[in-house]
Formats: sequence, C-alpha cells, structure tokens
Amino acid sequence: MTMTAVPRILVLGIGNILWADEGFGVRAVEALHAAHAFPEGVTLMDGGTLGLALYDEVARSRRVLVFDAVDYALPPGALKVLRGDDVPAWGRTKLSPHQVGFNDVLELAGRDGN
Repeated sequence: MTMTAVPRILVLGIGNILWADEGFGVRAVEALHAAHAFPEGVTLMDGGTLGLALYDEVARSRRVLVFDAVDYALPPGALKVLRGDDVPAWGRTKLSPHQVGFNDVLELAGRDGN
C-alpha cells in the first residue's frame, strides 16, 4: 500500500504583541486557531519575533502563509498580498523591524511563494 505524504502548510503569525499593531500577525493566527479547525498537514504557529529561529519551520513547509504588520503607508487595516518575487530577497529592503527580516528567512529557506 502506498502512502501519500500530507503536504506541510505553515500559517505563521509574526510580530511583537507588546508594540501596538506590530502584534497583528500573532493575533491573526490566534483568532484563526480559536475559530477554525484545520486539516492534517496545516500548522498554525505564533512566530513572535523569533527571526532566524523560524528557519527550520519555514524550510520544511511546502507552503507558507505569513501574517505580519508591514508599513506600506496604506490606510489602517489595508491588506497587501506579496507572492514570490514580490517579497524582497536577502539583505534588500526590510519588511518589518524584527532583528532578522522575515524576508531573509524566506530567502534562506528557498521559499519562492509557489
């Protein structure tokens, strides 16, 4: 009998809950977890401000959905979706004030948004 591997999907909330709206990502994942049941293979994670410590989780996931507060000078509550090359690569623009930009973690893990 052949077993099909369940794709690993990571829903990750990042940010600092002690710093105004910077905690949006963490709170979004908490709300998803409280309101919905997710199938096998989907992991919800509070990534806080772990930065590079998130590497293993991101690298072993087939898909990664990230919630974070990012300053794009948009109206409060506006949603901006970044995919693939829209996410700045290692060492370029920092998306958030974390010690290591999460875009750096994505680049190291080879996540291209596909």
